[in-house]
Amino acid sequence: MKRNILQIFRSIVTIVVVGTMASMIFSLRSELEKAKSAAAKTEKDGVYVLCRFDLKDDADIAAYTSKTLGVIPTVRAENGCQMYTLLKDANTDWDKPMRFGERTFWMMEKWDSIDALKAHLSAPHMKAFGPTVAPMRKAGTFHVLEEVR
Repeated sequence: MKRNILQIFRSIVTIVVVGTMASMIFSLRSELEKAKSAAAKTEKDGVYVLCRFDLKDDADIAAYTSKTLGVIPTVRAENGCQMYTLLKDANTDWDKPMRFGERTFWMMEKWDSIDALKAHLSAPHMKAFGPTVAPMRKAGTFHVLEEVR
């Protein structure tokens, strides 16, 4: 009888341990799914910015490009910066797209949040950069956008 009680006790302990482990695994799996979902949401969420800058006719395109490319690594290192890229018309033989010309540049940006964008705009390197290129620009637009889902 003592042996039967011991076997029953071991069986109960095994069931409890296995049940507890299964519960822990289920809980960990659930937490992992939540983390994956949060990571996927973070990749999709954010604030997009599209800026268009038209240079003056007498502006030095190479100087503008050099100054702008020079600040990009610093901007990309900012907290909340997911993308910061200078663009221009693609040189293709395709006649479909509207052409803006060699004096039009675009800055495509993506930020984690409006707060990250605001911090970027008030960053010391941006305050220093702006006046170096502003005299070269004749016009510009600044659009804050969000992804359509």
